Amino acid sequence: MDRIDALQTFIRVMEAGSFSQAASDLGLGQPAISKRVALLEAEFGCRLFVRTTRKVRPTPEADRVLKLAKDIIALLESASTPAQSRVRSPSGTLRITVPTSFGRYFFRGIFAEYLRRYPDVRLDASFTEQFVDLVETGTELAIRIGMLNSSSLVARRVGTIKRLLVAAPSLLARHQAPLLPDHLRRMPSVTYSRLSPRNQWTFEAETGRHVVEIAPSMTCDDADVMTLATVEGLGVAVLPSWCAVEHIAAGRLVHLLPDYAVPSLPMHLVYPDPHWMSHRARLFRDLIIERADMFAIG
Repeated sequence: MDRIDALQTFIRVMEAGSFSQAASDLGLGQPAISKRVALLEAEFGCRLFVRTTRKVRPTPEADRVLKLAKDIIALLESASTPAQSRVRSPSGTLRITVPTSFGRYFFRGIFAEYLRRYPDVRLDASFTEQFVDLVETGTELAIRIGMLNSSSLVARRVGTIKRLLVAAPSLLARHQAPLLPDHLRRMPSVTYSRLSPRNQWTFEAETGRHVVEIAPSMTCDDADVMTLATVEGLGVAVLPSWCAVEHIAAGRLVHLLPDYAVPSLPMHLVYPDPHWMSHRARLFRDLIIERADMFAIG
């Protein structure tokens, strides 16, 4: 048994949530799993799991070790990729899924650049707000915005999405502009239907966190449609920065409550086990990481 085996076993335990499930997934006995975790605990000088008769709970140190373990495994896998596969021209079909509005705004240029570099690849791009099952659909890469549920997929954070509270001047002519988050309760609003909780907005300020209950006059799952509705004065809205900044600069929207920030959302590049990642997918992943700075707007 070596340290790499121990790191891979630890990652599987964290993803599976139990020693027994990890043992089943890896085809090992549970004592072997315990032994490998114990080796890591000795190496890192900390306890990684609190084990009871009913469940396993990761310690705070386990989250730190998990990131380190994934980075180490990814580096080793990258280094072990045959030199021939790294230099040959990729081919085949690359299936990728991206959120609708985000994809329209950012990915035209990225897709064009990728195909200029690798003309033998065919792109199959799905623009959807749904969380596509990558394994079931044969999708190799996905861009996901927001908090992720626990899964066996690899998630690499590649950006942060800033959001702004905005309204059209025509709406503010009919409704007094809010001075505090609580004032939003009396205003019509346009909201994202996949927001959770759906009827709450959260703001952060020097005075702490403020949570406001709202009663949307319109909901939808496309940020571009939300933007059009907001510009038409149908309601106040929380929009991603790429939808809002140009309209604010042109005077079509007004940034409200600038002292109360809407929490930003993480953006992740998600993919299955990198050990089986195709050459074409690995190169697209690298292009996204290379261009990560372009996602900062606002």
